[in-house]
Amino acid sequence: MIFQPRFTTGPFLSASIALEDLAVNFYFSYLLEEAVEKQKECEDALREAKKTQDDALIKQCEYDLAIIERAYELSLISERYETVQ
Repeated sequence: MIFQPRFTTGPFLSASIALEDLAVNFYFSYLLEEAVEKQKECEDALREAKKTQDDALIKQCEYDLAIIERAYELSLISERYETVQ
């Protein structure tokens, strides 16, 4: 994601860029924390489903975990892309 800073010239340009980067980093930190919590919940549910041998729940939990794994992979690709630019 490329953001246009509020200030494009002058003495506040570097502060504007730093604040924008800080806000984006806080947001992505929050999203990562949410993803980790969701992953823990899915792993716990998968363990319980395996104990009770509930095939439908096992399949759903594995599907949910696969989605979370893909989200991690996409965020890594995005981070690499942003770093290269």
